[in-house]
Amino acid sequence: MSFTHTVKTEKSIDNAIVDLTNNLKEIGFGVLETLDFKKILSEKGLNFADNYKLMEVCNPQLAKQVLEANPDLGLLLPCTIAVYQKNNENFISLARPTSLLSMLSDDNLKISGEEIENNLVKIIEKTK
Repeated sequence: MSFTHTVKTEKSIDNAIVDLTNNLKEIGFGVLETLDFKKILSEKGLNFADNYKLMEVCNPQLAKQVLEANPDLGLLLPCTIAVYQKNNENFISLARPTSLLSMLSDDNLKISGEEIENNLVKIIEKTK
């Protein structure tokens, strides 16, 4: 299994982000922040040709459960979805929570990770 779930989209970067933001609400997720790496790198004097935006998404109830189970797992929060351009094509990519949680021995958290991942993959597939 890949570390990511990536799909090609015909939508513009900004339209994909708007649609993702709206669709994530269906599963109780919100967008904490969207980082614009092209802009960030440009402000640092670096030229980065393609658009690359990283969405930090979170479900507050699930985050609370994870943090209560093990505060160190806060290092894996929030979930991240990249919306980016490569070779003049646009993509939506999720860092799979199950890949990140595979390093743990707590089976309950792995099950939660699978549920979160399945829901996020559905939203990405719906948005593309």
